[in-house]
Amino acid sequence: MLRPLVLLFALAVVGTAQAQTFRIQPTLSTQLTWTDNVDTDGADTQQDWILEVSPGLSMVRESGRLKGGLDLRLRNLTHAERTEENTTYVAVDGRGSFEAIENSLFVDVDASVSRDNQSLFRGRVPGDVLDYDEDNEVRVFSVAPRYLFRFGSGGEGQVNYRERWLGGGTSSGGLGGQRAQTLGVGLSHPVALRLFGWSLDFSRSETRYDENATRDVEQELARGTLFINIDPQFRLRAIGGYESNDYAIAEGERGEIWGAGFDWYPTERTALSATGEKRTFGNGYDVSLRHRMARSAFSFTARRDISSLADEIADGFMFDPAYQVLYQALTSLRPDLSEFERSRLALEAYRRGASDAVRSNAYYVERTVGASWTLEGVRNTLTLSVLRSDRNSLDTLSGFSFGGELQSYDRVSMRSASISFSHRLSGFATLNAGYLHSKSTGSGEESDETTRSTARLGISRRLGANTDGGLTYRHTRSEGSDDYTENAVTATLGMRF
Repeated sequence: MLRPLVLLFALAVVGTAQAQTFRIQPTLSTQLTWTDNVDTDGADTQQDWILEVSPGLSMVRESGRLKGGLDLRLRNLTHAERTEENTTYVAVDGRGSFEAIENSLFVDVDASVSRDNQSLFRGRVPGDVLDYDEDNEVRVFSVAPRYLFRFGSGGEGQVNYRERWLGGGTSSGGLGGQRAQTLGVGLSHPVALRLFGWSLDFSRSETRYDENATRDVEQELARGTLFINIDPQFRLRAIGGYESNDYAIAEGERGEIWGAGFDWYPTERTALSATGEKRTFGNGYDVSLRHRMARSAFSFTARRDISSLADEIADGFMFDPAYQVLYQALTSLRPDLSEFERSRLALEAYRRGASDAVRSNAYYVERTVGASWTLEGVRNTLTLSVLRSDRNSLDTLSGFSFGGELQSYDRVSMRSASISFSHRLSGFATLNAGYLHSKSTGSGEESDETTRSTARLGISRRLGANTDGGLTYRHTRSEGSDDYTENAVTATLGMRF
């Protein structure tokens, strides 16, 4: 599983010899947290102090044939009371693309190693910095070479291959190992006859599990699309195709794909795209609206498709309106930043908010509807987000021994709303506040319901050219299958060398 990480590091090292835009920077992150409920699973609350000292390394390359970044941190956490929970592990977050042959052959890689509770019903809330249980570790690595070519007066083609690994946890609650291989071929000429255009796409994926799972799965998708170019800002799409998979039943399901959609770009700041299809699992759709103004950004998405935890961790966040609106706001407010830097900062802010991922190694039908809006003033930034998600299990035979929450419930739903506010007190200090409320429901042979809320208030300050500090208070409450409350105060100090 470390092969993609080694490749990403090797590509970064190669980049140093080719351009001067490569930056490598040692870092040191420290934080001291006091909590009045260190063990949220325990019947009795217990206070504790937790010290974290995490040296790290950050590498960024923003131009040339290699673009991307890699962040490595060695997280060391020490308790004053519950010393048996002291732990050390490596946290990884990286993604990049290498142009091996100019304008033709590319190699995309990504890597993620994190410990974050993906349960919507039990344990700490997602994004909690004190969630470092080894059983919650999730590792995702991907390597994806792709070959691009052109034909005719404006046609484009692509042959791509992706290999993705998912793993995590070591106990009976772990995910086990998963290896997914996908081969895809595509041809496209959107304006072949000016008014009309076309595209053809085919993909085949095979997912193999370790010895803990009882069966492997496969999927094939083939689509043909007819484009009707009404004008440069608006086009219609008619879709026909075929798909087969054995996610739901071992014998497999096969069926035709019929659908339609449109793309509309009324201005440079506004984009609206919508697609609806008849699929083997029912109706699938993908609707996206993005609108950016001088001091605000709005995003809306609605999707229903087959997905997995590995897909969501690797690139699923890009479809979340909360992430999109953060990225759009940075695009408008910080045009000096590179695309990678904007993506990294938006992802950091996004991961501090609500997460609705479900811990499972199986494929499922995912339906999400969400909207997010950010308003930026001279000193103030306000962000509002709402999200609704539903995930339905596809495996009717209970074919996985590590099915996670979709083994306990046929359907998992989550509703959330959040608000965050920041105020620049000066050129060096910022006041931050936020509130998140969510309700999760599990239904099927078993049923469950949990309501969570988190409020935070903090201040961050630039202490030097390469040093930042902060102080944050957080109150968390969980009611339902896992009842607990927690108050925590965290002081942070971060340095870059």
